[in-house]
Amino acid sequence: MKRKVSRLVPREDEGIRLEHFLRKRMHLTKNEISRAKFFREGICVNGDRRKVSTCLESGDLVEVLLETGEEVSEKLQAFPGSLSVLYEDQDVIVVDKPSGLAVHPSGQDDIDTLANRLAAYLREKKEDSVIRIMGRLDKGTSGVVLAVKNRGAAVRLERQRECGQLCKSYLAIVEGVPRPEQGRIDSPLGQEPGEKSQMCVDPEGKRAVTRYTLLKTIHVARRGMPCEMPPEGESGETDKSCALVRLELETGRTHQIRVHMASIGHPLLGDSRYGNGTIPGMERTALHAWRLHFLQPFTGEELQVEASVPVDMQVLLL
Repeated sequence: MKRKVSRLVPREDEGIRLEHFLRKRMHLTKNEISRAKFFREGICVNGDRRKVSTCLESGDLVEVLLETGEEVSEKLQAFPGSLSVLYEDQDVIVVDKPSGLAVHPSGQDDIDTLANRLAAYLREKKEDSVIRIMGRLDKGTSGVVLAVKNRGAAVRLERQRECGQLCKSYLAIVEGVPRPEQGRIDSPLGQEPGEKSQMCVDPEGKRAVTRYTLLKTIHVARRGMPCEMPPEGESGETDKSCALVRLELETGRTHQIRVHMASIGHPLLGDSRYGNGTIPGMERTALHAWRLHFLQPFTGEELQVEASVPVDMQVLLL
């Protein structure tokens, strides 16, 4: 899909050089400007191709072609599965991924993934492009996933992620009730020795920081869960109570939330790898990517998108 950005030259920029206007006013990178120079209609002023040394006049319309539409996801097979779209514009699409659906294919025969469904959705709309998914979720994790439709948006969103403007909040149900009610876990993570797909707290690992906030204490023993109600006549929580927590990541390491919460004695409910395994009513890890905050990559509009808590977690919160 083609992507062109444009802007009118304001009166105060009368006489400004085109290159300066592209960098300072349209916030294009040096690489984006260099790439656009080689497109036939890459950098135009009032519909005519111009050199970046051109001096602009007030009211000029500057247009820059960032992508030609020739880059498509030809190697990614489309799969026409259901897709819950939460937000979409010409640059990005945010979807609500159900638990049990992988984000990317793991082999040639794995064609029903979120990426494959996105390919089918965009091709149906005649918007075929390279699909860039920003931040993956584990197969068992539900919630918001951001996908980018063009290179320019991807560059800007990556920049937002690095400076904390693009951020995601998670909801999880954990075993026990964290104390204090708010905390910051700053523990480096590394690969578990001898376990290719398992992580652990490792003093020699990569820095990892997770913030948590207790939202609600849950007593669910009556629903057949491994949590106990306080003894009759007593108040407060037992050690086997559960809790709903909100989590934010300062870093993005593999299994970071699951390992960090387990490391402080509060593994996620249903976590078969770092906790006590699946339980009746929660056949997956109780983790949901709830809210995504970012800026529209070209207009700067502040956007916040939420994915409703899935039924299997809602039942436990009643």
